Amino acid sequence: MTYLPTRPGIPTKHFRSWGETQIARMLDRYSIPYLYEHPLAVLDEGKTKIWYPDYQLCGYGVLIEYCGLPERPDYAAGMARKSAVYRENGLTALMITPDQLRGDWPGRILGEIEGILNERVAAFRGYRRGGVISSPRRDLR
Repeated sequence: MTYLPTRPGIPTKHFRSWGETQIARMLDRYSIPYLYEHPLAVLDEGKTKIWYPDYQLCGYGVLIEYCGLPERPDYAAGMARKSAVYRENGLTALMITPDQLRGDWPGRILGEIEGILNERVAAFRGYRRGGVISSPRRDLR
């Protein structure tokens, strides 16, 4: 079964689950551009593989995976493996379960994304203060 977002003005896209649809609606509501199930090359056990993360947030360097069946041990193990591979490849992925889609879940997810971006800015500022990034080179041509 495919699910469709129902908000007027949102282009119709087919999603694999209710949870994926809810996440897409949240991203659309806050005008966060994303690619849905867009191919991504990862290195897994020494081999390059093409994966299709649920969402790649354009310009944010963040992936979102909806983990709809965490109660199944085999599924949970697969999602843990996927999370580890993303980490090993230097990718930031939020793994969202159905339990996380309760209450003010959009605020929590947006807060997580904001936290990731703030950490990156803080790290960048730390590099600048540490002298790793020097003043702009004037001899660039």
